[in-house]
Amino acid sequence: MAAGRGRGGGGRGMGGSGRGMGGPPQTAGGGPPTKCVCPQCGYEAPKKRGLPCRNMKCPKCGTPLVGE
Repeated sequence: MAAGRGRGGGGRGMGGSGRGMGGPPQTAGGGPPTKCVCPQCGYEAPKKRGLPCRNMKCPKCGTPLVGE
């Protein structure tokens, strides 16, 4: 076999297009909600892991809560 031929090598796979690297950190809207809030009356409750806020109802007015 001739040197430099065959599988592997070639320098491929390094460098790439750089997507997803660098730039400013994502802060606004990044990550899951930390509390559930009633859009009707403003009641707040801590977010429970594994339970979507929309499945919880406000104890004051009965409106489904939203994540915030």
